[in-house]
Amino acid sequence: MKHTLPLIALAFVILFSCSEKGSNSEKRTFANDFIEVGQVKLDIDSLSDFNFPEFQVIQEGEKELLLVMNKVNFSFDFYDLESGEKVKRTAIQKDEKYPIPALYGFWYHNADSIFLFRQMLLNGITLINGDGEIVTQYSPQKIDRSSPQAMMKSMVNHYSRSTNPTLYESGKLYFSDMSLNGFLNSAETMEEFKPAVVVDVENNDVQVIDHVRVPDYYKGKTWPMDMGNYSRIKQNNQWVYAWAGMDSILVFDENMHLIKSVNAKSEFAKPLKFTSGSNLPKDIQIQERISQTSYSYIFYDPYRELYYRFVNIGRDMDETDLEDQFPHLKNDFSIIVLDKDFNVLTEKRFLGKIHYPYKSFVGEKGLYLSRTNPFYDGLNEDEVVYDVLEFR
Repeated sequence: MKHTLPLIALAFVILFSCSEKGSNSEKRTFANDFIEVGQVKLDIDSLSDFNFPEFQVIQEGEKELLLVMNKVNFSFDFYDLESGEKVKRTAIQKDEKYPIPALYGFWYHNADSIFLFRQMLLNGITLINGDGEIVTQYSPQKIDRSSPQAMMKSMVNHYSRSTNPTLYESGKLYFSDMSLNGFLNSAETMEEFKPAVVVDVENNDVQVIDHVRVPDYYKGKTWPMDMGNYSRIKQNNQWVYAWAGMDSILVFDENMHLIKSVNAKSEFAKPLKFTSGSNLPKDIQIQERISQTSYSYIFYDPYRELYYRFVNIGRDMDETDLEDQFPHLKNDFSIIVLDKDFNVLTEKRFLGKIHYPYKSFVGEKGLYLSRTNPFYDGLNEDEVVYDVLEFR
C-alpha cells in the first residue's frame, strides 16, 4: 500500500487483514512443567540496542519474526526467530507534514499498516506502510489548556508497551491509561480513574470506558505507585486484567463489562504491607518493593491455549540495592500457568539475575525468556539470547 492510495482503500486493508492463530488446537493434558526446547541468538549491530525496548511477534509469509522498534536508528528491525538472522531493516521516513518527534510505542497490524504512538498523547498517532512511509496521522484528543491541572487531567499516559500493548481492531485502537495524576493517592482519585481508553480512528473520536475501574480490593489501603501497574490482554471476545497487587484476575466481556474474578494467587504471595505517607526515604521505598511478592504481566499462548502470569518474588535487601538502578531485577521470579478456562496448572520458579522477565514473549515454539538481565554475568551486548521453553 503506498501513501497515495485513498484512505477508503487503506481502511479496507486494515479491517480485513486480521487472522486468528491457534484457535483450532486440540485439548491436551499437561505434565505441569516447562521443558527447554531450544535457544535462539539474535546478533546486534552498531545501529541497534540490545535492550529491545519495544517489540512484537509477527507472521510474514511462512516466517515467524520478531519486529523490534529501533529507537537508536529510527527504524524497524525484523529478526527471523528460527535462524536469529536480521532479515531486513525498514527506516521510518521523515515527513514535514506529519512530524514524529520521538519513537515511543507501536502496534503492527499487517505488513502494510503499523501504528506509531507518542508518549502521553493520543494526538499524532502515525500510520506507516511497509516501506516506512507515513500514510497519515490521527489527532483525536481534545486537551483542556485552561490550567496546568486541567491539562494533566485531560492527557492519557498510555502504556503502549510490548508487555501491555495498544491493540487495533475494527477501526479502533484500545489504549491502557496509567494516569498522570497518581490515582492511588486517595479514595477520590481511585474512584475517578478509568484505565480503558478507545480511539475510533475512522471517526476521530476518543471514548473513556466507564465500567472498567480500579478494583475494590485497592480501596481503603495505602499503595506505592508501582502497585498501580496492571497488565491487560484480549483473547477472543474477552478482556483480561491482572493488577500488580491483586491475586485475582478480572475477566471482562467484549464490551468491557465484568464477567468474573478468578483466583490466580502465587504460592509465594504474602499479605502486602506498605508504609503510608508521601516522600518516604529511598531505602524504605526500595526495601518495600524488593521484599514483597507482586505480579507483573500476563500473556496468552494461542498455540497451547495457556495463560502465563509473571510474579516478582520478594527477597531480603542486599548491600548494593540502594546504589543499583533496578534492584528488583535481581529478584527470583515465577510463572503461573493457567489453562484457557483460568484453572491454575502449576507455578514455576526461576532464579534471578539471568532472565529479563519483562522482555519475554510467546512464539510458535513456546515462551521466549531473554537473557538480558542487567545483573546477568554472561551478558553480551552484541547479541540477544532467548531460552525457549514449552509447557508440556
